[in-house]
Amino acid sequence: DPHTWHDIYFCWRNYQSSGINAEYGGLYDPIFPEDFWFSSYNPPHGYDCIRIMEPSDPHTWDDNYFCWRWGAKDPLMKWKYNGPEPGMKCTQIVEAANPASHTWHDNYLCVPQDSYLDFTWSSAGQIPGKSCLQWLESADPYTWNDNFLCM
Repeated sequence: DPHTWHDIYFCWRNYQSSGINAEYGGLYDPIFPEDFWFSSYNPPHGYDCIRIMEPSDPHTWDDNYFCWRWGAKDPLMKWKYNGPEPGMKCTQIVEAANPASHTWHDNYLCVPQDSYLDFTWSSAGQIPGKSCLQWLESADPYTWNDNFLCM
C-alpha cells in the first residue's frame, strides 16, 4: 500500500548494553535495599511478595510480607518457618527475645545458591558497613524494632 507505509517503524532495544536482563523479559535484578520492602500488614501496591509468617507466634505474624518492586526480576526467595530449604542459601531470621514457644529459632529466608543476594540478619540494629532494611512488626512486643536484613 503506497499511501500509509511511510509512518511504520520497527523498534528494538539492545538489552546487552542497557543492563536489563533480556532472558527475563527485560526485567532487572532488584537492588537491595532500594527495590525491597518489608510490610507488616499485607502486600503493598507496586510490589510482588512472599509471605513471612510464624504460625506459633500470636502477634500478627500471619499478614507480613517481604517484597520486591514490580519491574524487577523475581529473586526466587522462599520463606521457611520450619528449617532451611535444602539446596538453597538460607539466612536465619531470629529474635532471641521471643519466647521459645514462638519457635523463631527455625525461621529462614532462602535464595537460590547462585543468587547475588547474600543476606545477613541482625536482631540488634543495623550492621555497620552494610545496606540494611528494617523488619518491623509493631504488634510484636519482643523488640522487633531493631531487626534488620542486611547485605
